[in-house]
Amino acid sequence: MMGTTSKAGKSNRYRMPERIASALQPILDRLDTEGHFGIVRLVKLWPQVVGDTIARRTEVQSLKFHTAVVKVSGAMWIQELSLMKLQILEKLREAMGDDSVRDLRFVRGTLSRRERPKLRAVPRATRRHVELPELKDPELRKAFEDLIEAWGRASR
Repeated sequence: MMGTTSKAGKSNRYRMPERIASALQPILDRLDTEGHFGIVRLVKLWPQVVGDTIARRTEVQSLKFHTAVVKVSGAMWIQELSLMKLQILEKLREAMGDDSVRDLRFVRGTLSRRERPKLRAVPRATRRHVELPELKDPELRKAFEDLIEAWGRASR
């Protein structure tokens, strides 16, 4: 009961609630003496730091000894990112607020988290029956039927 008086005449007051983030941060700091949570922060901040174009072609793989290993979709991108390394590191330091990432290593690999585009239904016009003229050759008739069917499926 808030504000009640105990037998000794002193009031028992509860502390005001505090944000869970501020309560957990000291615990996390004690648990994370080796910087294991740095990878989580890096993965979350990576798209903001490098932008959508680069983020779609890269994936943070690991963070060991202050070196982030980043999987890249192709050799051309590895070359481009290597040239941009100092700029990316500077932005990472600003975004993370510390120097938990001191170097970047780009490796070629298959990206695992790439989102696949969802197929969408495309409305199609009602097919009209096309009457073929009298064709005596069954192969020629079949070829024309296949051609008409393919033409009906083609996008316009």
